Amino acid sequence: MKIAQFASVGQPDQVIECIDADDLGYPKENEVLIDILAFPINPADVLILEGKYGVEYKLPSRLGAESVGKVNKIGKNVRGFNVGDIVLPLDRENWVQQKMVLASNLILLPKNIDPLQSSMMKVNPATAYLMIKKYVKLNKNDWIIQDAANSGVGHSIISIAKELGLNTVNIVRREGLEKSLKNIGADVVVIDNNDLSKTVKNLTNNANIKLAIDAVGGDQVLRIGDCLEDEATILNYGLLSGKNIQISSHQTVFKRLLLTGFWLMPWLQNMDKKEIIEMYSYLSSLIEKNIIHVPVEKTYPIEDIKKAVAHAAKYGRNGKIIVTPNGENFTS
Repeated sequence: MKIAQFASVGQPDQVIECIDADDLGYPKENEVLIDILAFPINPADVLILEGKYGVEYKLPSRLGAESVGKVNKIGKNVRGFNVGDIVLPLDRENWVQQKMVLASNLILLPKNIDPLQSSMMKVNPATAYLMIKKYVKLNKNDWIIQDAANSGVGHSIISIAKELGLNTVNIVRREGLEKSLKNIGADVVVIDNNDLSKTVKNLTNNANIKLAIDAVGGDQVLRIGDCLEDEATILNYGLLSGKNIQISSHQTVFKRLLLTGFWLMPWLQNMDKKEIIEMYSYLSSLIEKNIIHVPVEKTYPIEDIKKAVAHAAKYGRNGKIIVTPNGENFTS
């Protein structure tokens, strides 16, 4: 079988390789062998290849936080899964054609769910869901403000917020995105500017905003902080600017803003399995209803992983880059 791995860090499309590996045997008692139908290339994957992510990897290493697969073989003690089932692996190292997974690390998905959309479900929709639900008590018609609104997480925040009856202010860095974001439920779309607070107050009729979600860092957080009500929360989950977060003493002392970070991995490690299943059941229902739908710009075979990674690292894409390691014949 073919896998994607890297033996050094550097320019992402140069260090990633598609190589041949031994085929996997029959699963052990509690294991399931799955064929990977699709996996996305996320910003975190690019950072890992560059050596800029917050976790060290023993090289050579496989990578890939998420995928969707189809059950191929089942260990003799496994219950609740059948050959042909569509499943979401909760573990890592998903840039492969096949993988062996403990049954306890699999989530059963609806049989007819879109493989491309569900391959992106583990990280971005779950990140959006937990950031909206777990940090600030939000009531119907409350407002959220976010930057990087055209990202995968950004799309999920818009869709989930709309489903929950919440309003969103969505900051972008270039023109031409307003129509597509409003089509999926964005209430306000604004290009970042030096008078962001004034712009947002005008567009929201002076709404009190108590949750901000930031993926950019740098001085973007300063401008967002000025849009918030006193004692609001800023959740940071990325540093797309490559710069550390800036926040003023006035914002921390007099507005009493709370700045904290979000990382999905410890959430999934600490949530009980029942809550995880319920969360992904909810998110898969939104995908089935087309409420969560992230644009896909292009798909690649695993043999073209270098091209796929190079494409994913480009700025200004209009959709996700997905790899389909076993082809795109998704029928059972």
